[in-house]
Amino acid sequence: MKGIAIAGVVLLFAFAAPGQAAAQSKFTMAYISDSPSSSVPFWVAKDAGLFKKHGLDVDLIFINGSTRGIQSLIAGDLNFTGAVGTSAINGRLAGGDIFIINSLVNTLPYYIIGKPTIKSPEELRGKSAATHIPGTSADFALRLALRRFGIPYDEIKAVMVGGSPQRVAAVMNGQLDFTVVTEPGKIEAENAGLNVIRDMAKLNIPFQFTCSVTTGQMIREHPDNVMAFVKAMAEAVHFYKNNKERVISIMQKYTRGQKRPVLEGAYAAYDEMLVEDTYPTLDGLKHTLEVQASFDPKAANAKAENFVNLRFVNELKKSGFIDRLYNSGQAKKIE
Repeated sequence: MKGIAIAGVVLLFAFAAPGQAAAQSKFTMAYISDSPSSSVPFWVAKDAGLFKKHGLDVDLIFINGSTRGIQSLIAGDLNFTGAVGTSAINGRLAGGDIFIINSLVNTLPYYIIGKPTIKSPEELRGKSAATHIPGTSADFALRLALRRFGIPYDEIKAVMVGGSPQRVAAVMNGQLDFTVVTEPGKIEAENAGLNVIRDMAKLNIPFQFTCSVTTGQMIREHPDNVMAFVKAMAEAVHFYKNNKERVISIMQKYTRGQKRPVLEGAYAAYDEMLVEDTYPTLDGLKHTLEVQASFDPKAANAKAENFVNLRFVNELKKSGFIDRLYNSGQAKKIE
């Protein structure tokens, strides 16, 4: 294995015709967040036995951050990674032979939170914002929201602070006026007396948030394994939406005992946002490229279609796989 050594952790794939012994191949797969949000479907696919159901024996590994996951994928240390669309775009613009193969969340799972004196998005004009590194999903979330509110980015004072805990702290202590956070940050902000100015998911802005990414080599050389992976992830979304208590138990395991109210809030938010047909959002990728073109010339002539390989989700639809999942007569919300 070249590049970064990932000792002792492998992703074992087995795919064989019914009744035959399964031939196993070794692959690696990473999830990129241990918060109770974007990586949960990967955890569910593992712990609910859905990878194994489709002939895959998977050991998940944690790589902190979508950019690092994409870098490891390009370096040849991974065969699959979870990611946000912005990192997948940047990896491919940098020359990586990588593609988004399915999606989990196609909108912005963020909230704008701020000082109690800020009551509406229109009041953000002229205010100071705690921001993340340019190119991250939180950075794009803020830029896209401001576009929706008709506020040019240069009409706020953007101060790069870092991750969600740091951004929330900067607003809590009065240094800055507002920021964007996901569900766990929103709960922390509310507990501290800050105001939720807008639930951005309700704006229905297409955005490629959580997705699965693999290499062109994997698609060319191991298409059956990629197909099995995509099927398992589609079933993981269905399982999530129908087994709340089991999913929260899995969330507790991977978040090392996060408090129940935080998990409840995250579960409810993603129950609404997880994409049943697992199709990536081309409109969301287009919006991201439009924003990125303002500071990255490589994005100006890029087309959204170049960042995805829809072969596998197209097959799910054509075969009736998704319809059978959601029209099988199973009761929803099995507690």
